[in-house]
Amino acid sequence: MPGVDQVTLVDDRTFDGTIEARVGPISGTFTFRAHIVESNPPTQLKAEVEGTDSVTKSKLRMDVTMDLEPIGAAATTLAYRAVVDVHGRLAILGDMVLRATAALILEEFTKRLRAQLAATESRG
Repeated sequence: MPGVDQVTLVDDRTFDGTIEARVGPISGTFTFRAHIVESNPPTQLKAEVEGTDSVTKSKLRMDVTMDLEPIGAAATTLAYRAVVDVHGRLAILGDMVLRATAALILEEFTKRLRAQLAATESRG
């Protein structure tokens, strides 16, 4: 994931980490804890993520679901749904700025995932 600096395993379902991010005029480090709520390999994962940014101390909570569905012998669709609550000064920036930032991060994630999959396939 773009911007992730570190991820530390707490237990088999919980991870702590930090991510560098810019939201509008504010940039900083966000510390987070992600907990896998439900896992149905290889088709679905549900997680809860809570974090705080280093600059404004704003709080973020996210419930995310990721689904994988085969669409052929060598292809899979990845779908995700995230419900995000932001409290504090970051929330004042407004929905449009937060959504635009999230869209840029997800676009970069998609590019990197495709590149990694293509490299794995060419070695394979």
